[in-house]
Amino acid sequence: MVVICIEGLARLTYFVMYRRAYDVSNLYNFMKHSKYKLSDEFALWWDQEIIHPYLGFVIDFKDEKKNNETYGFTTSVDPVIKREPGKLNVVVFGGSVAGSMGPIFREAFHRVCRVPPNVVTLGVAGYKQPQQLLALTYFLSLGAEYDLIINLDGYNDIVLPVTDNYDIGVNPFFPRNWNLRISRQPSKKILAVIGKVRYLRDLKEENLEALTSSFFRGSAVFGLMKVQQFGLLNRNIDRTNHKLLELQQEEVKKFEETGPFFPYKDIRQLYDDAAAVWVRGSVLLDQLARENNMEYYHFLQPNQYVKGSKVLTAEERRTAYQEKYKTSQSALIGYPILIKQGRKLLERNIKFFDATMVFAKERETVYVDICCHYNERGKEVLAAYIMDKIVQNPRIKPFLKEPQPGPGPSKN
Repeated sequence: MVVICIEGLARLTYFVMYRRAYDVSNLYNFMKHSKYKLSDEFALWWDQEIIHPYLGFVIDFKDEKKNNETYGFTTSVDPVIKREPGKLNVVVFGGSVAGSMGPIFREAFHRVCRVPPNVVTLGVAGYKQPQQLLALTYFLSLGAEYDLIINLDGYNDIVLPVTDNYDIGVNPFFPRNWNLRISRQPSKKILAVIGKVRYLRDLKEENLEALTSSFFRGSAVFGLMKVQQFGLLNRNIDRTNHKLLELQQEEVKKFEETGPFFPYKDIRQLYDDAAAVWVRGSVLLDQLARENNMEYYHFLQPNQYVKGSKVLTAEERRTAYQEKYKTSQSALIGYPILIKQGRKLLERNIKFFDATMVFAKERETVYVDICCHYNERGKEVLAAYIMDKIVQNPRIKPFLKEPQPGPGPSKN
């Protein structure tokens, strides 16, 4: 009876805290996609990403065959692909959001195309202009032939130049965390902190595994104890990451680590410059596309820090919205600048679409972390918006299963 009472009280406590009945699978997803997910990823990139001579960095899958076939990208299709009669070659550029959209795009194109298209996914976590531009240039130089380019970006381009580079004394337009990647021998202090972050991250992974494998996982008492453990680990990971950033700011760096660095008197100017690089990168992508007989589409990705862009659910307010973080502040400041600068792309007849209001009428949860990432529902809504724009292109219509209706007559 005592055990039953304790378990019942734990379940009631869990319901009061999270407004839902205790379920270990829900708890697992909540902890895995908590607001500290960004800290977790910071601890992982050191092992997963390697320097690339032209693109800054790519992924090392620790699998020789996969590395050679993908060139270090998340794509399941050879990036150096050739055109085939009657088959559409699509390439997707951007950061982690674009990278995660690969399977969704494949399904969306399969539904509308006569022949399943080749979808090459070249989005990598942390990529920002000019990396998208350089990636296209690189693969074209190797002989790649694409029909359609989708560039889905914005968040990294306006946030990371400030938070990951400029704030620690590195050129904002170098690849993110360039000083740590290029440093031949980080100081003992920095190595010790990096080691601590990785240790804490591994410890958290072990605790996550326990949520699905432990004999006691069905108990709310067990779940509440794990919540406390996760909270402590997350706070330690976050504090250790902040310590690492502080150490990077303090250390004297070499030119190869910083690149040309010019302090801004007004930080607002840095945001304007970042947006200008983003615009120029898109203009050059469009020019490359036209020169190589490709169709170029640029979409500004949705973000929860764009005012009025979504009515956040209770879950999103709890797990996916934290204005106090530096990355969130940069998104709040930078997105209005991107939206305004994006109009310059339209003036140049570039197929640019501001997708920041895609979730304006969506009442379900779509955001899974405090940064910018979406769940499957969010990806599907965004993919539907993007496909709606693309299938209207006369050049794409021959690849489709049936003629698509064009835009109706104006009612104005």
